[in-house]
Amino acid sequence: MGLYVYGIGRSAEAELASLKGVLDQPTYRLDAGTLCAVVSECPVAMVRAERRHIAAMQRVLTAFDGQVDLLPMAFGTVTKSETDLRRFLDENGEALMAQLQRISGAVEMSLRLSLDVSDPITYLVARTPALQAARERAFRGRRTPSHDDSIRLGQMVDAALRQYREARTAQVLAVVGAACTEVKALPIREEKEIANLAALVSRSGLDQFEAAVHAAAAQTDEDIAFSISGPWPPHNFVQFDSGDA
Repeated sequence: MGLYVYGIGRSAEAELASLKGVLDQPTYRLDAGTLCAVVSECPVAMVRAERRHIAAMQRVLTAFDGQVDLLPMAFGTVTKSETDLRRFLDENGEALMAQLQRISGAVEMSLRLSLDVSDPITYLVARTPALQAARERAFRGRRTPSHDDSIRLGQMVDAALRQYREARTAQVLAVVGAACTEVKALPIREEKEIANLAALVSRSGLDQFEAAVHAAAAQTDEDIAFSISGPWPPHNFVQFDSGDA
């Protein structure tokens, strides 16, 4: 029978309680030298990305992450046998230990900034004289802009939005950065979004992180909304290929 792999930690960590995991299977710890893996038996070769399975994995990772350092594996990581998993841990031990050191004592927090306005482009144009002038030239006399004018105006808007995002993100990080071990910029998902940040924060420093976010918000444009969530397992700060597990 295969094993569903939730995460990898140090075998020297304290014993972890068993939880009900994916497919309602109880979790247990599999030791392999200086490393261990949190696993549960898995009778299928592939676990579908259904809500109940994703929730079960997150529940296990979140429970353990509050106790020990754990490298979270990608959803659906299933190994064929204990032998294969022990081989993976042995062959990748140095890289895994380096990643554990990177996230030692820390959790991941999400920080998102977004414009709390109905139309972000209109908002940006109103605050950017160069865009106002370009728009007036393009629509002079209420005429329909030429194809080239429309392209140039669109390029100017894109550049201005990018610069606005970069400036506001830098402004926030100047305040929040000191409360984080690392910060990673994640892809922007929608037009109103200014920043999508993952922050690696010490478990003992969560209060300081939240205080820093509130301080940054007080110094930023009032039309920018701040949203924080977590703590989460440090998915965005684990960099290794789990495909061979």
